[in-house]
Amino acid sequence: MAIRGIVNTARSLGYYLRLQEVTANNVANASTDAFKPDRLVAHQLPGTEHPVPVQVTDLRQGSFRETGRLLDLSLDGPGFFVVRTERGERLTRGGSLRLDGAGRLTDAGGAPLLGEDGPLVLNGARVEVQGDGTVLVDDALVGRLRIVKSGDPARLLKEGGGRFVPAGALHAVAEGVARVRQGAVEESNLDALLSMVDLVNIQRAYAANVNALKTLDGVLGTVVNQVGKP
Repeated sequence: MAIRGIVNTARSLGYYLRLQEVTANNVANASTDAFKPDRLVAHQLPGTEHPVPVQVTDLRQGSFRETGRLLDLSLDGPGFFVVRTERGERLTRGGSLRLDGAGRLTDAGGAPLLGEDGPLVLNGARVEVQGDGTVLVDDALVGRLRIVKSGDPARLLKEGGGRFVPAGALHAVAEGVARVRQGAVEESNLDALLSMVDLVNIQRAYAANVNALKTLDGVLGTVVNQVGKP
C-alpha cells in the first residue's frame, strides 16, 4: 500500500512541476500582445490506469488596446493573419507591425505579412486598413490581407514571437466573421493576478505532496525494518 502511495505521490509531484513551469511562462508573457496562455488538462489514454496532463493553448480572444498607430493591426473575431518565414507560412494575431527596407509590411520579427496575392508593399504617406482587410495607400488599392483559420486549432504549435505553426489545411475566414482593427492591438487573454495566485497554490500543493512522500517513505521504512522482527 505504501509503495502504491509513493508512486501516486511521485506522479503528482511531476504534474505540479510541469504545471508550475507552464503557469510561470504564462505570467512572464502576460503583457505580450496577443499572447495565448497554455493550460494543462487531464487526458485518459487508451489502456492506461491514470490520466496524463496534456498541454493545450487557450485561443480565446483578448481585449483590445487602442494605440492610434496606423501599423498596429489586430483581429476582432476568429482567425489569423499569415506571415511568410524561412520555415514556411506561420499564423499570427497581429500586433505592432512595421515596414522593412523594401516597403513590405512585416511583423516584429521581420516576416512579411501576406495579402491574398502575396506580401503587401506600402509605398506612400497614408495607410488605411479597412475592416474586411482591404489595404489602401494614399487611397489607392494595394491588396487585401489574408485572414485564415486552421483546420485543426487544437494542434497549433507555438513558435515564439506570437507565431503559430499551422496544423491541417488552412481555410479563408468567411467575410464578416472577423474584422480587422487598425490602430489597436490585442492584449493577452490571461488574468495575471489569478495566475499569480495559481502559482502560490501550486507551490503549496507541491510542498504538501513532498511532506506526504516523506511520511510514506517513513512508513515503508518501518514496514521493511521493523515488521516481522522477533
